[in-house]
Amino acid sequence: MSSIYRILLCCTAVALMATASKAAPKTAKYDLGARLDEILTSGVESKVYPGAVLIVGQPGKTLYAKAFGHFTYDTTAPAMQMDTMFDLASVSKVAGTATAAMLLIDDRKLSIDDLVTSRIPGFGANGKDKVTVKDLLTHVSGLKAYENKDKVEKSRQPNESHSDALIRDYSELKLSYEPRTSSTYSCLNLQTMARVNETILADRQDKLLKQRVYGPLGMKDTGYVLTPEQKKRCAPTVLKPDGTLLQGEIHDPLANYHGVEDHCPGNAGLFSTAPDLAKLCEMYINGGKFGKKQIIKAETVRMMTQNQMPAAIKDKRGLGWDIYTSKPYVTDLNKTPETTVVGHTGYTGTLLWLDKNSKTYVVLLTNRTYPDDASKKKGQLDISTVRKMVCDAVLRAQPMYKSYYAQTDKKK
Repeated sequence: MSSIYRILLCCTAVALMATASKAAPKTAKYDLGARLDEILTSGVESKVYPGAVLIVGQPGKTLYAKAFGHFTYDTTAPAMQMDTMFDLASVSKVAGTATAAMLLIDDRKLSIDDLVTSRIPGFGANGKDKVTVKDLLTHVSGLKAYENKDKVEKSRQPNESHSDALIRDYSELKLSYEPRTSSTYSCLNLQTMARVNETILADRQDKLLKQRVYGPLGMKDTGYVLTPEQKKRCAPTVLKPDGTLLQGEIHDPLANYHGVEDHCPGNAGLFSTAPDLAKLCEMYINGGKFGKKQIIKAETVRMMTQNQMPAAIKDKRGLGWDIYTSKPYVTDLNKTPETTVVGHTGYTGTLLWLDKNSKTYVVLLTNRTYPDDASKKKGQLDISTVRKMVCDAVLRAQPMYKSYYAQTDKKK
């Protein structure tokens, strides 16, 4: 690449970041499609990701749907398509584990106030006897953020599966703090939650999800276990040292170690497509209803997407869902429980974002970790900025926010 071209790319990235919070062009009609095209294309050109798929929609309506780039930075690689599958990383927490938990709550087989130790014998050791299901789903349990899989492997017992070794390890851990006194976003929380689900079910949680959610919604390309054909459609996340691609295999080290043979990982490991996830978002933003079918009870969805954090903790989270409070993910009109913006991101470059106020959702899937999971240097366009620009553009396109942005942009 010539030095001149590098300079042009850098200037483009800086210019795009600078416009993330600027007013939309003063034209008769805000062109959402053109703005999103510009943002997503810049992500490919600035090597934030090799490719991406974006869908913006509302119940019964698709506002935008487009694929960008290729599987890798080699332009002869397969082009991204609408049916390209992605490793969802932590989006699995809400699209898989938390959703399964809500179904069990609907069935009155689970309560958010249930003690984890009542479902996983031995979990209550070392001060964890008061940890509840709600604590896991809101990340206030006191469990640490992550675990070293090599440490777990060294202590694994003969004939003990990887997944059982992990749950035993978590059961033996000491808490970092008393439950509900602080917050630590933890993959251990959702791996434990998945095991709670599967203990109640006496089966894998993906079977329940396929029967009650993925099947009825027509999410045919969503799951933990992929067919050979589906693996070929997966966007690779890493170029391995031997020159092969990590494709259709779990990127997250802990979920990868856990495996999918006997239990679902819970924190990551779910694969899906943008069209599949658009259906899931539509169901959630429509109060648990998809078409004429009620998938999850409206009151359960309401509970799941409202702030469930202890009053003493400033962070806001629902049950599995993050609650966004800062601009440009939200406006000043997203203050009440009925108008909040919820969502979740994934390490591989994924995002679900739902504005309950305008009933608008965003599904953004990328493979930003390719080829080597390197972080962007300061000043370079990165996935966080791309996400913010996309959400800002979508909010600006909603008629109900037109006067709000007209007023706030004048003050800048």
